[in-house]
Amino acid sequence: MKLLKLSTRTLLPFIIVLLFSCAVITVNVYFPAHDVEKAYENLEDQLMKGTPPSPQKKGPAKSLEPSGPKSTEPSASSPQSLHVPSSWFVATAYAGENLAAEIAHRIMRMPEVVRAYRRMGKRLPIINRLRDQKRVGEAKSGFLEPFVRLNRNEALAMEDENHDRSIIINGMAQAILEINHLPVNRKNMANVYPKAAAQFADLRRKRAKPGWKIQMPDGQWVVKR
Repeated sequence: MKLLKLSTRTLLPFIIVLLFSCAVITVNVYFPAHDVEKAYENLEDQLMKGTPPSPQKKGPAKSLEPSGPKSTEPSASSPQSLHVPSSWFVATAYAGENLAAEIAHRIMRMPEVVRAYRRMGKRLPIINRLRDQKRVGEAKSGFLEPFVRLNRNEALAMEDENHDRSIIINGMAQAILEINHLPVNRKNMANVYPKAAAQFADLRRKRAKPGWKIQMPDGQWVVKR
């Protein structure tokens, strides 16, 4: 009995590690960078330049669920039984469809994001002036960063702009989780938000006008040529 107790006591740390490793599940999130950028472009073109079409006119959002009857048991071809990454399953479900349009459509159904885009459209004159004068620049975070001391109105405009950008990036992260059929919680959002922000920043660099200051992914500030 004493020997058995000693053995159990010795093996206990290994048993705990084994149980913990079995409980930890790594979730792979499918992040279609090209489609995310295209969705950002479409949303800006529609929402910052006039009144966008009503989301209802586009019809219901397409489901990622495969056609056919649902089963509670994993089949021989299901991702669970084949140990196929969830990202592969999501990409396959959208094969042949316009994923960028689907992402944009989901975001169009987020009123707070639509309002943020509209506010940004109205704010463009002052923001463009600040960028033309190199008083602010497009940071790699996806937000504006000042290079000089701004007056009160300019500082408020930049602050409001960055706030609206955070709403938009947050909405994109939520849409990505939705197409992956993952819960929109703090942990998952923290995982996807940086990717959505980086893609937003990349679009800001591409759409920047010559003469504007932009920050490259490595942190270097340059003037757009």
